[in-house]
Amino acid sequence: MDDLLSDILDTLIPPSADGAMPGAGSLGLASAVEASLDPNDPALRAGFDALREADFANLDPAGRSAALEAVDREQPSFIPALYVPTCTVYYQHPATHRGLGLSGEPPHPRGFELETGDLAGLERVKARGRMYREA
Repeated sequence: MDDLLSDILDTLIPPSADGAMPGAGSLGLASAVEASLDPNDPALRAGFDALREADFANLDPAGRSAALEAVDREQPSFIPALYVPTCTVYYQHPATHRGLGLSGEPPHPRGFELETGDLAGLERVKARGRMYREA
């Protein structure tokens, strides 16, 4: 199912025209997405079966989009069940970070630059004193 799912993922999140952002299927995310799916979900099984019958892998991009739209009309929970885990793993992938211009490094321990703001509004809160009792 990895090949079919990769093709579906590339249709859900295609590569950008300028090549900066990769398609979701081209990143090899199919196994991670598949691991989060319920194999007993009848809507998922029916959706995958319908796409296999439509020979999804051999369709052009417009045909793939049309096939997914047809499945979505018959099984409205099919695409949402795929989309959430797809977006989750896609936006965590280092290639996606690079495409978005992110460093790919965690913000800690370097942290983010924070602008210093006007903290005068906190003086009233500080003046109130402690509003709790020691336990």
